[in-house]
Amino acid sequence: MSYSTTEPLSLAHHFSRASKTRRPNPLKEYYKYLFVPGMCNFSGGLPHPDIFPFEALDLSVNHPLKNPLLNHKETDHPSGNYPDIHVRIPRRVREDHPGHKVDLSTVLQYGSAQGYTPLYTWLRKLVNLTYHPNIPYQGGADVIIDGGSADGLSKVFELLFNPWNQDLDDIQNREGLIVEDFVYGPPLSQIRPKNVNIVPVTMDAEGMLAHGVGSLSDVLQDWDFSKGKRPHVVYTIPTGQNPTSGVLSFKRRKEIYAVCSKFDLVLIEDDPYWNLFYPSTLSISKQYRGLSTSTDFPTNTSHNYCTESLKGRSTGYQFLDELIPSFLSLDTDGRVIRLDSFSKSIAPGCRLGWITAQPSVCEQLFKITDDTTQQPSGFVQAIITRLIGELGSTGNASTAWGLEGWVRWLEGLRSAYERRMIKLATALEQNKVVTSATCQTKMFDFQWPMGGMFLWVEVNIFSHPLVSTVGPKRLMRALWIRCTQHPYRILTVPGGDFAATESVKETRGFLFLRFCFAAVEEGLLEGKAQSFAEACRDFWSIQSSNDINEIMRDEDALESSHREDAA
Repeated sequence: MSYSTTEPLSLAHHFSRASKTRRPNPLKEYYKYLFVPGMCNFSGGLPHPDIFPFEALDLSVNHPLKNPLLNHKETDHPSGNYPDIHVRIPRRVREDHPGHKVDLSTVLQYGSAQGYTPLYTWLRKLVNLTYHPNIPYQGGADVIIDGGSADGLSKVFELLFNPWNQDLDDIQNREGLIVEDFVYGPPLSQIRPKNVNIVPVTMDAEGMLAHGVGSLSDVLQDWDFSKGKRPHVVYTIPTGQNPTSGVLSFKRRKEIYAVCSKFDLVLIEDDPYWNLFYPSTLSISKQYRGLSTSTDFPTNTSHNYCTESLKGRSTGYQFLDELIPSFLSLDTDGRVIRLDSFSKSIAPGCRLGWITAQPSVCEQLFKITDDTTQQPSGFVQAIITRLIGELGSTGNASTAWGLEGWVRWLEGLRSAYERRMIKLATALEQNKVVTSATCQTKMFDFQWPMGGMFLWVEVNIFSHPLVSTVGPKRLMRALWIRCTQHPYRILTVPGGDFAATESVKETRGFLFLRFCFAAVEEGLLEGKAQSFAEACRDFWSIQSSNDINEIMRDEDALESSHREDAA
């Protein structure tokens, strides 16, 4: 692969009308003068930091190699005796350079929409030199810190989409968002108030299809303009897709990017599970089924950036090299907007993440942020800066993780979740068939997860003896309810909740259940998988529709009450 040194293309024609009218906050223009020695600040409405009621912030955190749940390789670290790390953020520190200053008087003050300067500086270097060292446009990408992926995505949608009113606006002006058939729900909840067309494309075991019937190229090539504009944005979770757990191979990513380039689409890459790629699935699925989940993944997944075909620069860490390269590595046009988050790697309550895109896109997102959230919690930004930023890795190695510790932590997370996935999937694999005196019936099936936190089960409800009497949708709802009852106590999410459109929900969505293995105690996974299989076996033994009606009694009563209220 050759790396261009050309400037990224302008995406200004994709920006919404509202975004184009935003102007920088004039008061923020004076911030640069605050760092001039001897400057007395009468300009801003800033409270004095000595009034802040916090003297210091003291934290005790795990050593990145200590947590036994993360199951690091004992051969690499035989002693296993790692003390907790003490992180202290004082009220003030003596530091003239604003990019190096980590204290409460600074981080708890009003700040730039770009984010806390030390964290922003570190993240930009992390993105361009370590995470994605092969971004092909000149100067590399910029970043902007957000309050987690939901916040970041909301701002990206604000940047790219105009609202549409069916009573006031011409149908030709209605914009569209392309997603997979099954998609994480909150992004759709965010975009629907703008009345944007939600356009689903077909998926396979990897995820979004680039070519073929119902694929990305098929939908765009044969677009029906009576429904509105041809969609100009595509949203995808390429690693551990939620809910299906699919992972787009690098081959598929190149195909999708080529289609986006051909039809001038902005590609939103939401990748919170990037480090949760499970190469072991290739061999395990072949062991049980004789075939790998996908043939597009190389047998040796090491150094995806540095193979004979890619000729790329290494991240500097073998673990990161083994991950599937981001769409950013293909982004010769500058049309990729990537969302990352600390929610899955540190804690969801941090509400901290970052957006990576070409600088002109980040400039527009800066204006949106400055007019809305301004910046995430100063406490959280300071903690993350001291924990994994460059400032934390200087001096005594026991004071914070640093980049080396951060990568080891991510590797440990992958190991922990991969182990959970294998236990759940193996137990389901071994219990998915019910045997009777005359035949064997496969009650459910699934693709072995290539990444992420989920397992997507397809129930073979049409093999149930009552399917012609009760109907498949009612049977599926009854099965879901029965699983929640004694003695099974299994709670999953019905697949219809992830359907991109009502059409997908009605035709196929009801057939699926999403399992999340991340939050379940590891010791419970095998037993609860067997409980699900037992619930299915017992459910398949039901011969009377009256028994189904009994399971559905409470829900039927509730639905009847809702109809009466509506009347």
